[in-house]
Formats: sequence, structure tokens, C-alpha cells
Amino acid sequence: MTEVADASSNRLSRAKPGQTTIWDVAQAAGVSIATVSRAFSRPGKVSAATLRRVHDAAERLGYRTETITHRSREDDELRGLISIVVTDLENPISAQYARGVQQYCMEKNYGLMVNDTEEDPSAELAIIKRSLNHVDGVILDSTRMPDTAIRKLAQIKPVVVLNRVVSGVTSVTFDCAPSLRTAIGVFAKLGHRSISYLCGPDNSWQNGVRRNTILTTCQRLGLTCRLLPCAYPLEGNAAAAFAAFMERPTTAVIAFNDAIAVEFIRFLESHGVGVPQQISVMGIDDIPMGRAITPALSTISFPRRDMGHAAAKIVIDRLLHIAPVDAPAVASIGERGNGNVNADRDDNGGDVVPLHFESSFVQRDSIAAINPLIAAGIG
Repeated sequence: MTEVADASSNRLSRAKPGQTTIWDVAQAAGVSIATVSRAFSRPGKVSAATLRRVHDAAERLGYRTETITHRSREDDELRGLISIVVTDLENPISAQYARGVQQYCMEKNYGLMVNDTEEDPSAELAIIKRSLNHVDGVILDSTRMPDTAIRKLAQIKPVVVLNRVVSGVTSVTFDCAPSLRTAIGVFAKLGHRSISYLCGPDNSWQNGVRRNTILTTCQRLGLTCRLLPCAYPLEGNAAAAFAAFMERPTTAVIAFNDAIAVEFIRFLESHGVGVPQQISVMGIDDIPMGRAITPALSTISFPRRDMGHAAAKIVIDRLLHIAPVDAPAVASIGERGNGNVNADRDDNGGDVVPLHFESSFVQRDSIAAINPLIAAGIG
């Protein structure tokens, strides 16, 4: 006997033999069961193209929509509040993302709840669950949650992921690979033949992208690349990572972010190692601290406020049905931050091709041509 999902309560009811079920409609339309439920109970939450596919499949199969119960009026009402979940509000990166989100919230008279996980991945899901009944949508900044958990969350509320790509969920990120390749090319032209990468957390999506880009670019240019242990967060990881570098130093170092790079420069100077006279160092993020230190930090810059603004626009426009259902929800973002607006859509009407913003390599005083006499003793 076939089991039929009750979309309003997640209970299972029995279908008569030969009776068409929601499962059959979903399979025929090529969408999820949740999408079929929304197509009949909340059609405004589904793109026009998907709505047509679901209705055509239901009519063709003779599906009766009585099996889907509408949500209560109270549950359908908007709260006028969205949430951004950040890894560390004291980090300028998180703060600037939140500022960008807040800007669009103010434009649309929406409230913003800011939740700080304090770099504790185990607390992230609990924080989200506590706030879920109070908000209409969620923006996840550099989330460490598994993809499966994020996709489940996106079935409950509109979700946008910042600084990471999750299949099937709207993502807003920046493309650091071209800028990293440019930076490594500059190192090569300056005579560097060996580069170390001070890694970020293993569960960071951006860390994986950066590590792979550095490895493949070094291999292509014939440079030696050394991966060092995770140095972030600094309080618990920097000392071991920096000590590992000193055991077998290289003439150039790329850090997972600017915060690590700044601390690493201080570490080198405290050990009598000159930057960039002996070792060249660069970070990623372009935070104010990197511009204020001596030597000024070379880095990769990207438009964080524009990215936060874009994420908020996607969530709120979807909630308010502002964006045309058959057009990318971020069609006007490109003018703000060079975003790629050729976004595809998932079966719920959400963008599944990530919205990418451009990055740029910023060369400052922390990198220089190697001194052959010094380099001979380093590698």
C-alpha cells in the first residue's frame, strides 16, 4: 500500500491501490514533494515555470489536491524580520556582510536579527533553531554546517548562503581563484620558487577553494608549495602553525585570511625575520588592520557590503514577491558589485547557480623580490 506525505504535518496517510499520490506528481514533474505541496498550497512561493509543470503533471495523472492541506493564516503571515548568522561578529568581514544586509533591510523596512556563533560550529544549528520561528528568512555567513543540513533548512525558510556554494541553495560568493593565480604569478616574477599556505579550518568551504587553487597554480608554474596546519582561529591554532613554518620555511607565504597574515608578520618580526626582506607575506580579505600595519599587507579584496546587500535582496524580494518569477532574483545587483546575474533556478524558484562577485589582488609592501643570498638559506 502506498504511503502519502501530509505536507501540513509530515504525517503519513494511506492511499488506495491505484490512487495517484503526491509522490507520483513530484516524479512526473521532476521536482521535490515539498515543491508539489507549495505549488498547491502556496503557489506564490514557486516559479511560474515550475507551477505549470506541477499542474500539468497533476492533471495528466488525475491527482486530487485535497490531500494537501493549507497552512494556517498565522503561519503564512510574515514577521518582517530576517536573520543573518555570522561566525564572528568581531571579525570585520562578518561585520561588513551584516552592514550590507542591514542596508537592504532598511530600504525595505525589514528588521534584522544578527546571530553570532563565535566560531563554534556545534552551536550554529542550535542558534538557528532558536530563531527560526521568529524570522521569515535566513542568511548564513561562512556557515560550517553540512550541505544536507542547509538544504533541509532551505525547505523550511528562504535561505541564502554567503561566502560558500551549496548545491540546490541560493549562494552569494566571490571568486578568489583568478586573484590568487595573479598573486602567485607575481611571486614567481619576483623570483620566489617556494610558497607556504597557512590553512584555514578544514570545514571551511573557502579554505578548500583557496588551497586547491594555490596547489594547482604552483604546480602549473613549477613552484614548490607547502601546506601548513590550520592557523584559525588564532587563539587556539596559530602557535603550532607558525612553529611548523619555522621548521622548514619558504620565501613566500599566503595566509587563509588577513588576520592570520598580520599575526604571522608579527611572529616573524619577533623572531628577527624581516618582511619582505627575507619572507614575503600576503593575506586574503583586505581588512583595515592589514592596511594599517608596517609593512602594509598585500591581499585579495572583494565587495563584502555589496555581497551582503545582494543576499538580503534575494531573500526579501522573494518574500515580498518583488522579483519577476521568471527572471533572476538578483538582476539589478550587477551594477553594484560586478555580480554574475546569469542565475539559474531550482524547482522552488530559487537561484542555484551561485551569484559570483569579482575579487582583485592588491599588491602592497609585504611582498618583494627575493634576495638571492637570503633565499639560498630558506628554500
